[in-house]
Amino acid sequence: MVRAVGAAALFGGLLVGGTGCAEEKSAPAEPRMQRGLPSAKVLRLHQLSVPSGARHVAYARDDGWSSYGLALTFRVPERRLDGFLRAARVPNSSLRRGYFLGDVATEQTGWKKRAGRSYVKGSSSGTRASAPRHDVTVDMTDRPREVTVYVTSVRG
Repeated sequence: MVRAVGAAALFGGLLVGGTGCAEEKSAPAEPRMQRGLPSAKVLRLHQLSVPSGARHVAYARDDGWSSYGLALTFRVPERRLDGFLRAARVPNSSLRRGYFLGDVATEQTGWKKRAGRSYVKGSSSGTRASAPRHDVTVDMTDRPREVTVYVTSVRG
């Protein structure tokens, strides 16, 4: 039986044995949100950048056998949101009301939908095989002063 366990469950990865047959593995230490910026190497791998002026930056990494995952959050003045979305290939025009983070293991990230908040969501565009997929949720409740950005990135 193949099933996602431990840290691989954060981004839906599967653990497969080196013999080519699927087997369960013991769960490695689960990723936890860390304060601060991920390394420049990690940001390049995921083709992401954190806008200048961002506050409350935190991230969690999930480096599996066949894919690399990153969960990233930060607060930023609303005027810097468009630049971030463009760089992440998430068209501002495609944002719609909603909350995208239900698939993320909130146990590891601590991200939870909160009642009374105003969220928009979107995903990266394009079909470049080498590009990671970005799913973005933005809490717009405190705009125009600032917004909170939640992004998951998976690179196979």
